[in-house]
Amino acid sequence: MTLEWPAECGELTHWLKSQCARAPALMQEIGLVLKPSKGVAADAIAEAIQSMESLQIDLIGLTGDPAHRSIANQLGLPWLSAQNITQVAEPTSRSETSVSSEAASRSSLDPAMIVQGPIRSGVQIYARDRDLIVLGQVSEGAEIMADGHVHVYGRLRGRVAAGVSGRTDANIFCQQFDPELVSIAGLYVGSEQIPSEHRSAQIRVGLDSAGNALIYSVLS
Repeated sequence: MTLEWPAECGELTHWLKSQCARAPALMQEIGLVLKPSKGVAADAIAEAIQSMESLQIDLIGLTGDPAHRSIANQLGLPWLSAQNITQVAEPTSRSETSVSSEAASRSSLDPAMIVQGPIRSGVQIYARDRDLIVLGQVSEGAEIMADGHVHVYGRLRGRVAAGVSGRTDANIFCQQFDPELVSIAGLYVGSEQIPSEHRSAQIRVGLDSAGNALIYSVLS
């Protein structure tokens, strides 16, 4: 979910406290992307983030005004760009993709989180500082995220995000690819932007060398 922070709202802390008082369980269960309005200063954003941490609200990253991207970098937060760019790559073999991607991140991540599916609509799973492996289907309306790679051994119909903490070498591996939304290191695309030839296929998704586009590879 994206939390809009309009200019007329002023200080965000008071508003956050009121929302937590109204629905404490909800605000602590969901992951939020903070979208400050244009012109909000860096110190105000930093204060708002501290408030979210103290209220145990899970902040995924920042989005919105491109001028705030440098602030996200300074604060060590992922930047979820509104720019959606896709690119199709040549097919790559399963052995090449699995070995290279796993070796790139295994040394710096905790053991993978393994979840038995199906993952039903409305469920959100976040594998912090590790890979995520889902054994089964991910339904529409479900959301799965990981700081490392994401593997789905089943049909993926919900939203999926890899490299949530900013890892541009993260990948998504899926046996049957039909997602609502795909994101890697803050770069995301909706279902309508995914090439039709990759629907229902065994797919690997990664970023190009510049980190500016999603690359789709068919796994043989």
